[in-house]
Amino acid sequence: MTQRLRVTFAKDGPLRWIAHLDLMRTWERTIRRAGLPLSYTQGFSPHPRIALAAPLPVGVSGARELIDLWLEENISTSEIAKQLTAAMPPGLAVSAVEQVSEQLPSMQSCIEAARYEIRFDRDALEIDELTTTIDELLACEVLEWEEQRGEKTRRYDIRATILDLAIAASEGNDTVISMYLSLREGRTGRPAQVLVALGVKGEPLEIVRASIELDSRAGTSSGASVASGS
Repeated sequence: MTQRLRVTFAKDGPLRWIAHLDLMRTWERTIRRAGLPLSYTQGFSPHPRIALAAPLPVGVSGARELIDLWLEENISTSEIAKQLTAAMPPGLAVSAVEQVSEQLPSMQSCIEAARYEIRFDRDALEIDELTTTIDELLACEVLEWEEQRGEKTRRYDIRATILDLAIAASEGNDTVISMYLSLREGRTGRPAQVLVALGVKGEPLEIVRASIELDSRAGTSSGASVASGS
């Protein structure tokens, strides 16, 4: 009987520049290096049974990312956390491992929203002007938006993707913009586009996806272990 696990991890440093498929390959190599019996799909072309909750845009760090993986044997979550931590490449760090029910739907189908923190040098932003712009944007019921992706033009209501938006904090010489964005299918918010909608022209020092939120169908764990040193 296979064992389904939900791993909470961070992705930062040089790894924030790798794309979604490369991250999946990195995870597969890490699980193999950890000596864990990863489960594979059946059929002509078997694939590793691993599934990330949601792709991270290239260049964005993740503080509490989620990945489901399936093992062929039942192993304690504390041992899995220990073995994964020892096998992690620089830029990946496990913070928790939970065993979850095989019957739960995929995480991708349960995605609700994500919280982002975008850090700027304080001198790059006019705080009073930005505060007014945020208030005006949040007061809109609809904000039609258009963006070009290659040869395709996408038109959508960007306001519907923004659940909350605020200047969260100022620390030293840095200012942080907090974004709470929808990740639902057909209504996915992207920090870069929200910054354009706000008229922010400066380059952020860092963009971090602080957390991912799943709906109630994602269920609860049946035991969890926190990786040592996290």
